[in-house]
Amino acid sequence: MLSYDLFFRNRLARKVSFYLVIIAAVLQVATFVYIGVALGRIPIQTTFEGIYVFSTLVIITGLIHYRWSDSEIAFALYVFCAFVLFSVYTFAPVSYDRVTEVSAIMNELLIIHIVLALIAYVLYFISVMHAVIYIIQYDNLKKKRFNRVFFSLFSIETAKKTMIRTLILGVFSMLISIFLGIQWGMYIYGVEIFKDFKVLGTLFVILLYTALFVHLKIKRSIYRFAWFNIVIFIICMLNYLFITQLSSFHFWSY
Repeated sequence: MLSYDLFFRNRLARKVSFYLVIIAAVLQVATFVYIGVALGRIPIQTTFEGIYVFSTLVIITGLIHYRWSDSEIAFALYVFCAFVLFSVYTFAPVSYDRVTEVSAIMNELLIIHIVLALIAYVLYFISVMHAVIYIIQYDNLKKKRFNRVFFSLFSIETAKKTMIRTLILGVFSMLISIFLGIQWGMYIYGVEIFKDFKVLGTLFVILLYTALFVHLKIKRSIYRFAWFNIVIFIICMLNYLFITQLSSFHFWSY
């Protein structure tokens, strides 16, 4: 219905799709709570549990953002991303256990570490979504193409500010998460934690984001910044989804 509204400007379809997404978000939250109660732990300890929480946060953020911006195209991007993440979770070989590799040593430090990392991923996604919007609006302005897409999205200045600010918040959130995670890892595994593929991959992503801000400071090209932001986000997601599986003792590994 949301796709129908985007192409045919049907207000009824927009309203129905909005409420359907709200119902889906409520069901996801309720399922998360139910699984947590059934397992007797917070279900965010494995990669695919993290994907489920990530998709839920994305769809809730999309609903809030839509009420603030009233941009159905931006809302469609949120819904599409959440749908892809939830599809990965749905068709993944997920098995729930009361006890995982970290359950016996789970503590508040680890919970904060995981939550901050998921928040960082959501902020990265918001930033990259606005990077896409910035590129679209930049191209529209350059070609003086003031079509329906141009007026359906917010201004290029808003896209620029939101892209940069959310990325800064995301990097800071991830840095704190890494710091707490290393503290936990040093206590449990010692210096071997620095040989973990997931730790090395995440530190590499942080270095890429740092280089991105240095590039912005030197070149002052928001257009290139937006493109590089998209590329680094893809690398970040590859690190989250695949490099984690190479980890021999990381807390999100099975």
